[in-house]
Amino acid sequence: MFKASWLGLRLLVAATIVLTGAVRVSAQTSQTQSGLTPRQVLIKLTNAASQGTGVSNIGDVVADLVGLAVSTAPIGSSAGGFTFTVNPATGTRERAAPSFGPLFGERAVTAGEGRASFGFNYIHTTYDSLDGVDLHQLPTVTLRGPTTSFAGVANLEVTTNTFVFFGNVALNSWFDAGFAVPVVDLHLAGSHVLADQVTEGSASATGLGDIAVRAKLRVYKQYQGGVALGVDLRIPTGDPQAMLGAGVTRTLVSGIWSTSAGSFAPHASFGFESWSGPFEVYDPLQQASVPAGRHGVAYDAGVEWARFPRLTVNGEFMGRTLQDGGRLTYSTVPSKVQ
Repeated sequence: MFKASWLGLRLLVAATIVLTGAVRVSAQTSQTQSGLTPRQVLIKLTNAASQGTGVSNIGDVVADLVGLAVSTAPIGSSAGGFTFTVNPATGTRERAAPSFGPLFGERAVTAGEGRASFGFNYIHTTYDSLDGVDLHQLPTVTLRGPTTSFAGVANLEVTTNTFVFFGNVALNSWFDAGFAVPVVDLHLAGSHVLADQVTEGSASATGLGDIAVRAKLRVYKQYQGGVALGVDLRIPTGDPQAMLGAGVTRTLVSGIWSTSAGSFAPHASFGFESWSGPFEVYDPLQQASVPAGRHGVAYDAGVEWARFPRLTVNGEFMGRTLQDGGRLTYSTVPSKVQ
């Protein structure tokens, strides 16, 4: 799995659609190519050092798994914001929850009948390892002939900046409907050292990620909390070639719990995510794309601390597991001398 660092801030931004790429090979040869997608650049970056002299096909695997990690990264919650209800006994407004709300998870309270909210999230993500393998020291092997092989090392830098526009509308006192539109700005750069050749490449792409359509049904009402059922539908609007989307429709059904204890507001959720089709990863041994993961579970737990009326401090733990997900492994393949 990828290790990632997430930073969430709410702000207003403008995004421009851009797609550029370049690969440069130094040492014995020199080559420049432009107009490539990030996936194409990543494949050439890890394979180009062997062009004409050998076979190295790890690039397809890495590109597929990087795209999977980027497209399944969290995009933030649309449940944030102070929510108020009217006390029928006094006729005064009271907060439905003491805090501003979670950044990534969900809480059981709804926005309140006749109310709507809109906002922006900004999330910065860096990817450091792939299934425990350091992306800054990624080992590669190139075959040259039936008995000769050379070991190489790839150094990859992958970062994304995601701007999410979201909205949430309460259709009544117990049902919310919402959406989240992510615009992902992906940057890829790196180098591959193999024998006497050094390959360097970079690419960037900005565009829509997988749009989310959300619904939340509050099935048990408790003061400043309760239990809810959530549905999160991710539509495959992101471009898989640019590594901005998974290319499949995903439906997450979750159970959500939240409550309050003074200035503290804990929350938790657990759900099953169904995929319309498997995510496919290129298998270099079979020289074909094979299913590598379909369906999964997602979970989140955290607490908000409303120390002051206008300030909330959040702490959250979250994870996602893909069933039979693609993994980066190394195998010894015997070859026969011709």
